[in-house]
Amino acid sequence: MMSVIKPSTLIPNEVWLLIDSQTFGGIETHVIELALGLLKYQCETRVVLLTKFAPLPPIVTRLTELDIPFSHLSELASNQTNALSQLKQAIGHYNPSHIHAHGYKASIVSKFVKLASISSSKPRQISTYHAGEAPKGKVWLYDFLDRYTGFLSNHCFVVSNKIQNKIPWQTTLLNNFIAIPESTATSEYLDNEVNRDKIYHVGFVGRLSHEKAPDRFVTLARSQANHHFHLFGDGPERQTLEQAKPDNLTLHGHQTSMDNAWETIDVLVIPSRYEGLPMAALEAMARGIPVIASKVGNLPKLINHQDNGYIAQDEADLLTCLVDWIALSEQKKMGMAEKARNTIIEQYSPQAVIPQILACYGA
Repeated sequence: MMSVIKPSTLIPNEVWLLIDSQTFGGIETHVIELALGLLKYQCETRVVLLTKFAPLPPIVTRLTELDIPFSHLSELASNQTNALSQLKQAIGHYNPSHIHAHGYKASIVSKFVKLASISSSKPRQISTYHAGEAPKGKVWLYDFLDRYTGFLSNHCFVVSNKIQNKIPWQTTLLNNFIAIPESTATSEYLDNEVNRDKIYHVGFVGRLSHEKAPDRFVTLARSQANHHFHLFGDGPERQTLEQAKPDNLTLHGHQTSMDNAWETIDVLVIPSRYEGLPMAALEAMARGIPVIASKVGNLPKLINHQDNGYIAQDEADLLTCLVDWIALSEQKKMGMAEKARNTIIEQYSPQAVIPQILACYGA
């Protein structure tokens, strides 16, 4: 039986990072990195979970492991019956300085609460837009409502130019960012050259859904039978992928933490049909793992082709890029890995991005 995790003690003037999370993906990774970055800059921060799912979602495990303050919204206003009234009461009682929403549901709820509030002490409402793909069905309506109520926010962040073009209000384009790990893969290329016998481990990290194109990764695996392919993630296409996978491809499923999994990957492939700026690319490059990515979203801004990674012009070019990387000398592989890591340190690390966010919080 899972024990109840009690929310940590709340204090006034915290920044609340509001999110509705049932699975674990790029938005959850972004929120965790943002929380860690803000806390490192002495900004009191709390992750507030809009819905208390059962069983508890993976983000709760990560927040607990990293000792990040968090609460479920229902625990902050237990006598209220819906998210709007719960958030309004929680704000009145605990007086946060900012509500920074991530995802359309958290963004819509917090903006409507701001609109309905007449208090002069109401917090600043911030929204970050993460979704670059074209939604369908009911999600399309929520996405439309979120984008066209952007004027209600005190500030709007976007994580790619494509997303920025979809928002009909002023926004700030913000690099996604990732904490820089101490250990990297760059020193292991030469060390493992003999042991690996030039058999490389190719990784995919992400949701197993159409926009992330794991089917393209399966095609790559079939074409390179002498190398090992590792697919980390879960989603609606998993069953189809399991039936179609070749023998050199392993499906590892959902990972609560990728820390150990990264050690098995020599090169990461992001074959997506749609993207903003995926956190998996930043996590890999921060560890000195080069990325081969489709020409989508802001990936061409992150990756300088054949310098710190590869940008594939189309699906067929993914194979060309992978073959090119495999053919590089170990010394050139290590040089590309070092350039990938330096790109993250200089442009996509907390020390590069958090000051920009804090400046916008105070604007």
